[in-house]
Amino acid sequence: MTKKNLIIVIILLAIIDLVAAGWYMSRCIEASGGGARLFAQRDSDEVVAMADTLVTTSQPDEFDKLQHNSYYFVANSPAVPGDESSRYTSIKHVKVRWPLKVNGNDDLANLNKELIRVAFGNSQSRMKDARYVFLNNPSFNRPLGDGEYRSRATAPRIYPVYGNVSQVMVYPYMTSQRLLVMAIDKQQYNGSTTIEGTSTVHYDRLNQRVLSRVEILQTDMEKESRLLKLINRKIDDLNKGRGDDNRLQHALNVPAEIRCTKGGVLFLFKHGAIHSSSIEILLDYETMKPFFTKDFERLVENNGKYKLFKDVPKAEPVNPTARVAEAKASPTVSTSGQNAAVDKSYHKKSYHKKGYYKKSYRRGYRKSYRRGYRNNGGSSYYQSGIKQGQTSRKHYSGAGRRSGHHGYAGRGHWSRRQR
Repeated sequence: MTKKNLIIVIILLAIIDLVAAGWYMSRCIEASGGGARLFAQRDSDEVVAMADTLVTTSQPDEFDKLQHNSYYFVANSPAVPGDESSRYTSIKHVKVRWPLKVNGNDDLANLNKELIRVAFGNSQSRMKDARYVFLNNPSFNRPLGDGEYRSRATAPRIYPVYGNVSQVMVYPYMTSQRLLVMAIDKQQYNGSTTIEGTSTVHYDRLNQRVLSRVEILQTDMEKESRLLKLINRKIDDLNKGRGDDNRLQHALNVPAEIRCTKGGVLFLFKHGAIHSSSIEILLDYETMKPFFTKDFERLVENNGKYKLFKDVPKAEPVNPTARVAEAKASPTVSTSGQNAAVDKSYHKKSYHKKGYYKKSYRRGYRKSYRRGYRNNGGSSYYQSGIKQGQTSRKHYSGAGRRSGHHGYAGRGHWSRRQR
């Protein structure tokens, strides 16, 4: 055997030994049950699950100060000749507390786009531009051409049939380690009734993306049917504490509008769906777990530090000038006893000494007066209509009023917040 052939034989034997050693090791690992996925690539679900369980630093979100803008419009001529109260009028209010940073990130293009779409119904890229387009288009109860109306600096008097008042409020509702929940409330008085609606935008703070309804709840019909039964069971529980004339009807379907909150998921029923007013039903997260998508279920499991925001903007009175006029027409303050008719002279020092007029009363009177009738005037923008989300109708007699505050499940929804 030549030297060359000997080297070849040695190399072949070495290769055979390596193959045999590898086969032996694989058999040992297989017998111990630890090598089933030794070289397998992790699937996408496992990677996502591991990412969701990573400990991440959560930074506080930052929001702009509350901004209130109003625009006022009035028809050039009355609808009924000689009757000034028949001029068509339009008032538009926008109150926004816009997000500036979410979990330390100030690039919020996707969140801004969704908030603009839901709140203002246009496709502008910046909130200020979207707000201007919305506010600068008046909503009259009858179509008017561009040359048939004008803008004005002060609020016009609102009369039934001829007055229209549209309002939009955008503000943070809740935040947590994983979620930012933004609320969009709308209100429109159309001359006879007030239509109210609310919508919600859910934002994943960790992955910096908007979550749609189908990314939160499964769309399986069988799951939808089971969820509807749970909602109706909750309605039965709520009816136990209600009188016969105030009972809730069973829901025919799961409402499209939902809102994640500290205690679970709110299902927002519009006016007339299960009651004469709008109603919200709360199901806790544990009950909702089988109906979540896999991604959202993992999000909830790794969530915490829920915080509800207390500074919720309130709707402006429909007719602010009516209360101002009433205050000007009442120069006296009627009480009982010796102060039954105190006129403007109660501001004099002599009345302070005699006790006819208390400083606290004057201070409270002036404060409420300023709060109720301050005119924002000036720069604003806005548009009309309620395009999505739940709606409700309330009869309006022509006098200004504010909506009530209510709690969670089984009560009217407008301006309700549980803290």
